[in-house]
Amino acid sequence: MRKKGYAIVAMLVLLTFYGCNIVPKSVQYQKEEEKLVGSTDIINPKIEEVQVILKNEGYEPGNTDGRMGKETRDAIKAFQESIGLKSTGYVDKSTLTQLEDLSRTKEILESKKGYAKTKEPKQKDSQKAEFRPTVKEIQTALKNAGFDPGSFDGKMGPRTRQAIKDFQKSKGLVPDGAVGPKTWASLGKYL
Repeated sequence: MRKKGYAIVAMLVLLTFYGCNIVPKSVQYQKEEEKLVGSTDIINPKIEEVQVILKNEGYEPGNTDGRMGKETRDAIKAFQESIGLKSTGYVDKSTLTQLEDLSRTKEILESKKGYAKTKEPKQKDSQKAEFRPTVKEIQTALKNAGFDPGSFDGKMGPRTRQAIKDFQKSKGLVPDGAVGPKTWASLGKYL
């Protein structure tokens, strides 16, 4: 009986000094985020980069000041939900990879558009400016055409881009995820 008592005391001492390694998920995500983007107390260029990408994609991270505040966390949660990740509000490896991939894809598309613009002849002043649909109009038309853009939030997120690509493939168009004149000519009919 006495040996059992010593064993229990020894276990309690070990658990007290070494812990039992039970850490809440939010703390795990926070520690993982701090490894990726640094402490939340100071200005961090990586957090600012995340904020800029989120803002460019239609999310509202608040000020792009490099600080992890409530608005930035809410924007991260909304982004995570839109791409099917667990909505934690923390920038884990998966979230950071998705954000960086999205940013690179957008840069590539914009550079291709810039190249195409240099080859096109300039419009005459008498021509009307080209109609540009809003993201909500695009999402509505996609839904009516049978392609799921996700929620009708007016944000050009990954699910909306994928629905555009799927629509483009079905119509024999270049599946680039951008709604240009040719894509809108086909998609606009569903609005």
